[in-house]
Amino acid sequence: MIRQTLGAFALAGGLLCAAADIEIRQPDYIFQVDNGQAVIRDAAGNRLLQLGDLRIGWGAPQSGVGVSAERIGNDRVKISYETKNDPTGKVSFGAVYTVKPERIDAEYTLTAPKGINVGGTQLTVRPLDATRKGKELYKSGLWTEHAGGGVPFEVRDGYFRPFNGKASTLWMLVTGNHSWNDHHTQHLNFKKRDKDSDTYVADASFFVTPPDTSGAAAAARFHGRPVALTLSTGRDFNLFETGNIPVELKLALANTSGRELRNITLTVSARDYDGRLPLDRRETVTLAPGEEKEYIFPLPAGKRELYFAEAAATVDGRRYFTRTNVAVLPPHRFEHKDQSIFGIAAFFPQPSRKAALALLNRLGVHHLRHDDNRKLPSEYGMIAFAHGNVKRTQWPDPEQRRRELDKLLAGFDAAGNPIYEFGNEWNMSTKGKSTGDAKKREAAQCYADWYKTIDQVRKENGRKVKIYSLGLAGQDTGFLKLLKEFGAYDLLDGIAFHPGRGNQTPDNPRRDWNYIGTIRAYRKLVKELGDKPLIITEAYAATHPNDWWKDSYRQSGDNILLTLALALAEGMESVQVYQLNDSTWHDIGGVNPKDVEYHYGMLMRDLSLKPAAMAYAATAEELDGAKFLKYLEFKAKGDEEVKGMLFDTPRGDLAILYDRIDGYFQSRNTPDFKHAEPWVKAWPTERNHVFKAAGGEVTVIDSIGRARKIPAADGKVTLKLSGSPVMVYGLDLR
Repeated sequence: MIRQTLGAFALAGGLLCAAADIEIRQPDYIFQVDNGQAVIRDAAGNRLLQLGDLRIGWGAPQSGVGVSAERIGNDRVKISYETKNDPTGKVSFGAVYTVKPERIDAEYTLTAPKGINVGGTQLTVRPLDATRKGKELYKSGLWTEHAGGGVPFEVRDGYFRPFNGKASTLWMLVTGNHSWNDHHTQHLNFKKRDKDSDTYVADASFFVTPPDTSGAAAAARFHGRPVALTLSTGRDFNLFETGNIPVELKLALANTSGRELRNITLTVSARDYDGRLPLDRRETVTLAPGEEKEYIFPLPAGKRELYFAEAAATVDGRRYFTRTNVAVLPPHRFEHKDQSIFGIAAFFPQPSRKAALALLNRLGVHHLRHDDNRKLPSEYGMIAFAHGNVKRTQWPDPEQRRRELDKLLAGFDAAGNPIYEFGNEWNMSTKGKSTGDAKKREAAQCYADWYKTIDQVRKENGRKVKIYSLGLAGQDTGFLKLLKEFGAYDLLDGIAFHPGRGNQTPDNPRRDWNYIGTIRAYRKLVKELGDKPLIITEAYAATHPNDWWKDSYRQSGDNILLTLALALAEGMESVQVYQLNDSTWHDIGGVNPKDVEYHYGMLMRDLSLKPAAMAYAATAEELDGAKFLKYLEFKAKGDEEVKGMLFDTPRGDLAILYDRIDGYFQSRNTPDFKHAEPWVKAWPTERNHVFKAAGGEVTVIDSIGRARKIPAADGKVTLKLSGSPVMVYGLDLR
């Protein structure tokens, strides 16, 4: 039903404008305009949300009430708004709402002359009556098959903000900066209509669902998908302990089509790390409109394992699917964590800070790059460094700079931070330049001046925190040499750096943009310039899907093992993996398949463990209390490419072994490159090698911590090795 009445009201100055009273009813909601205000009601008439004025966050103008409203055709409403505080007299704002049965699509038009910054523009989205803005933004990702057969990945499906009413929930598709909002406004992303225009446009959408609708079901409804699938376990990180706790995978399947769905083909599977299928179910189901069914599937619970789960529903010939991982780890207590160098560069407090810290503790993390030691549970045995960056031009007044720096140092002392990493990758733009390059010298001189000031402030005020260098990007020994030349190097308490690594393994000794090569270059240089501790504050095992320069999920596990072990072997004071979570600090839990920054974590976006997290835990367990003995080399024919490290541990000698017969490069840049699934072996060649055994059997542990016994015969044991490292107890390699 459409109802429209016209009236009039007078504004200051005698301007006479028409106000419209418009109502459009749809099955699930009512769209209404009264006196220039757009209001969305649910089908029962409860007022949910008011859409109104516009506020330019970085400028004076703002809109007021609507001064005219008109219906355009049967399903479109146009509202024009008055403008306040406009010194130019040229700013105008209008909205067109397209009212469809399933949703409202809004287009906002803003005309503003040059000189007015529209980037911070906010729209009023005011909850009404008993409606409350939901605490959590639902960030929907849609699992997508790779066209070339590579590993599937998520694409951004929309960020949806709920407003919860008595009998329904209203959802807003947020197209602007999702984090820029408050209890009654939301940022809109205005873009120029064309290059030379003063007119900007932005859009948003709104729709209403029953109150108990999940975010996944709401997103499916919005996009017209007939079903929504969600895999979960009910446990933080989908992490189970071995023992008596049953391992269960839960599938929620919802009909979001508005019609009965018959003959849905449902498949549910879970593969272990070797590719076996302990779960492989297929059935045909029928769902009534709006019906949701939950299925529970058991998984093996008695052993350490990582399962890769997938659920798919085929409706009318189209397949919809979702994925998650399920991890099983035994309980473990680290006996020598106070000696550990292993750390994490960043983590997000998801699903809560308490849960995240508990996971870090279980993984074996000792060092945090940045946190407050007073807020760390004492039983976790973790210690937080301090890290902060400043702009090179920040605090230009010398006295203000000294005051602000002292505030930072005083705060770190109060928090019990032993180390402050001052600055981050200031050398990035000139990393490949020689020490004679003018821009490189300028950057180094700028940092040296900053550091001299902070060192002076620290000494004058008796601050205790040690100051380490900026986290140097890559292998940039030239920057350190310049710090020596400019008088800052000798004042540093230690050197922080970020060894880069792309499509090669961490142990590749022959390239400069690699892990071990960077470590050894800095070790050599600090011996020459004046010995100082070295810490790695960002080490990487990024898993950007189907990117030849980044690790596959399985390769990330292998490479985390080597990353940690090599850092210990090379005498690093700390090695901090960047980072725990996929996504970024400005979009926690977000989706962006095109941005590599969203894929540096050891956890999937849904917080389930990648092989990298399993490998971190396994390596930390086996190297708990370990001392490096030597690198292993083998001269026998056929063994020349076998590499390794030997550690003395409280549990006996531990060898880390692998075969580099396939080389150090794990991928090549080809037009059809794609990553393999995580249960597929990472290296093509496996070879048998014979080693001297110290007893009757040896224990072989793979990169995710699964152990197996291999008997020895005549004092020897045969091990099958590939480019994937294994940890071995029971060999005689001294």
